[in-house]
Amino acid sequence: MKKSFLLIISFLWASGFAGANDKNDKLVISTWLKTAAHEVSFPVFYDVENTKGKTFEVQNLLEFEHINMKGHFPQEGKTLATINGTPLTWKGDFTDSNGYVFLDGKASDNHQVAYLAAYIWADEWINTNLEIKSPHMLRAWLNGEMIGTKNSTEEDEGTVGRVSKDLKLERGKHLLVIKTLKPADAPLDWKVMANLEIKDPWNISALDVSLSPVNRKNIHHILDGVKISGIEPSHDGKYYSVSFSRSLPPSDQSERWTEIRRTDDRKLMHSFRHAQVSRMNWLPNSNRISYVNTRGGKATLFLHDIESGVITELMDEMENFSGYTWAPDESFIIYMLHEEGSSTDTDIHRVIGMQDRQGHFRHRSFLYQFDIESGIYKRLTFGNLTTSLQDISPDSRRILFSQSYPDYTERPFSKQNMFILNLDNQTLDTLWIDEPRGVRARFSPDGNYLLATGGPSSFDDAGLNVPEGTIPNNSDTQAFIYNLQDGSVNAITRDFDPSVVSVYWHKPDNMVYIVTVDEDFRRLYGYDVRRNRISLVDLELDYISSASFADNSRMAIISASQTNEPSRHYALNLRNMRKSVLEDTEAEIYKHIEFGEMKNWDFTASTGVEVKGRVYYPPDFDAENKYPVIVYYYAGTTPVGRTFGGRYPFNLWAGSGYIVYVLQPSGATGFGQEFSAAHVNNWGTTVADEIIEGTKKFLDSHPYTKADKVGCAGASYGGFMTMLLMTRTDIFAAAISHAGISSISSYWGEGYWGYAYSSEASAESYPWNNHDLYVGQSPLFHADKIVTPLLLLTGDSDTNVPPGESIQLYTALKILDRPVELVMVKDQDHHILAYNKRKQWHNVIMAWWDKYLKDQTKWWEDQFPEKNY
Repeated sequence: MKKSFLLIISFLWASGFAGANDKNDKLVISTWLKTAAHEVSFPVFYDVENTKGKTFEVQNLLEFEHINMKGHFPQEGKTLATINGTPLTWKGDFTDSNGYVFLDGKASDNHQVAYLAAYIWADEWINTNLEIKSPHMLRAWLNGEMIGTKNSTEEDEGTVGRVSKDLKLERGKHLLVIKTLKPADAPLDWKVMANLEIKDPWNISALDVSLSPVNRKNIHHILDGVKISGIEPSHDGKYYSVSFSRSLPPSDQSERWTEIRRTDDRKLMHSFRHAQVSRMNWLPNSNRISYVNTRGGKATLFLHDIESGVITELMDEMENFSGYTWAPDESFIIYMLHEEGSSTDTDIHRVIGMQDRQGHFRHRSFLYQFDIESGIYKRLTFGNLTTSLQDISPDSRRILFSQSYPDYTERPFSKQNMFILNLDNQTLDTLWIDEPRGVRARFSPDGNYLLATGGPSSFDDAGLNVPEGTIPNNSDTQAFIYNLQDGSVNAITRDFDPSVVSVYWHKPDNMVYIVTVDEDFRRLYGYDVRRNRISLVDLELDYISSASFADNSRMAIISASQTNEPSRHYALNLRNMRKSVLEDTEAEIYKHIEFGEMKNWDFTASTGVEVKGRVYYPPDFDAENKYPVIVYYYAGTTPVGRTFGGRYPFNLWAGSGYIVYVLQPSGATGFGQEFSAAHVNNWGTTVADEIIEGTKKFLDSHPYTKADKVGCAGASYGGFMTMLLMTRTDIFAAAISHAGISSISSYWGEGYWGYAYSSEASAESYPWNNHDLYVGQSPLFHADKIVTPLLLLTGDSDTNVPPGESIQLYTALKILDRPVELVMVKDQDHHILAYNKRKQWHNVIMAWWDKYLKDQTKWWEDQFPEKNY
């Protein structure tokens, strides 16, 4: 961020032309935003003692919040509030030669209050001391947190009081707000001054002051504010439900609620805020919505008519209730009840298979029917296997359901049974039994077909499109149409490179809409059933997170973000494919945030493989300067999507002064089945070389990068890739592995899903028949080759990639005396989700980058001070 002329002036005032590296320089805040003064008065009975024996005093006026400034960002010309007809509008002002800014008070017999504000920019993490002086009362906040109060008013210039606060500022802008009160009889001028002490080893260039709220993205933008967690249209698209969430810092708690709005004008029809409701579903043919209220472990199902406001209780106090689905004709509900299995929480228990390590394995769920008109309940399924509802037929006469069970003798170690139950006569039609490639399926609008999704090998390899002898990647999801009359299968996406995320067969236009992973985009496609043709629905959106369709209207709601724009939620007219914004809650959060450019950068590897990539630049990027670089990859079975947020926010990293290069090595879905099949039995054999080659080519072709200040990072499979890269190259100055796999065999055997994931990633390969993979590609067995500083991060309760994977590599590197750090996050699983722990985890990552890529060590040292153990 460019330094202002005001900063130079304040530096001269503060340090008396001292050199920039002199210790204990002071930066005077020499430019302020300020409001006009407004009068404040005592309440009635101010002179009557309260229950604590105290009367109301002037300092109580200071402490009382006359104006709620939460979420307010001062700006020149912006009005804070209007009091007694007087607008408190922010205006800029300079300090005098002594560093004081003067408030615009007026002759009055009443006490007066005014506000000051300034933005402090920290160019790096810095420990500084803020000192505020005034002969009058004041209270100060930094980023909304109160940092000090001065309750005294002086009558002598020589005894001016002050507020002093030691601050630890992360990189970015910090809003300082001061509320100051001048008593009616105070003789001294109404003035305030503030300065920041520049401690060793920092210099004056680390801080700046401005009057603009324009900032860079930080962790609070990601975690704080109102977010949308779900949005669904009613059957005709006239209304929609939108679910919100909001963190409640400093706790780890959050608030969640749902509202019903009218689509045409977003008018609020009903709010469920503060209501204890869940499992909300629109009915398929009317503008009614159902939901569950749970008390004492018992669920009651309600039906709410949005237009009349009538609420009807349908099912009362259901124990072990776990979900429900409406029949298309709204005459009944299929619901699920959960049955507890035998407990494994005993001192000694026998494990009856790998899945039995998971607490829920012995529990079962079964299907029941509730008839709305008669109020009759009926049990539909029983047995030793959970029955899962897939769909209800459009004529409401049949249900499609499945069973699945483990089979540890055949890859992929689970099998599926699929049935259709005729509800009129309880006859059962078996579609398939013991199918190793299970699918998800729904009825077509006419009930004659199933629309199913599964891997290429589903339906006896019907979706397979790889060279002969190549093992497919069954994470590359395909879409199929299954004919219920003759059992024939049409693999509609077999020759279609994007991978399927979700599908919906839309009755009003008889189109199948497909949300896809399309390279590193998420896009919407339409499959014309009559013409057997797939075409792009070009919405000019980078990353579609969800698409919800109105059952009986040519309307959908699309939730999507751009690479450098937060999520928005659109109403999509399926007749002309025009979209309009329905909800844009994050616009408020990011209204003052600036982003740098994002550009595509691809290269062709020496093997001939084209590797896609993209680059994020700092907002103030200058090609004449040199920048440290962060290289990010997943390198597993899915690409790193162009999502705006995520746990690894590239635009935040770029806003912190890094160039971020994200690449998609071979093996990812979304590029065609042959490309994704490269993931199988690879475990970095070729992918590591692609990352190394790509990094070198990227640095060579971008002269503004610092080749000696390049970091790399990945998580889960990407964490494994980080570990492996460290055994293959020393081109990186630092590396981060979150939940990485150091030994493929121990992950395969110990992780809850290790053997299941490996059934695809290591197809037909096991520790006893493929030593080259399980040992040769495991970083632990090559730890002696690691010389790069490596940060190992893990949740200490990770059941996916157990923390032992990080611990054992840490052990090896400590014995080898290599630069390594292990940071474990208490009570967190594979993802760090708790609010405060997520912030701390994020700060550890940023401090590691700063330490090794910017030679700024203080943030890391502050988090982890050396102890003499």
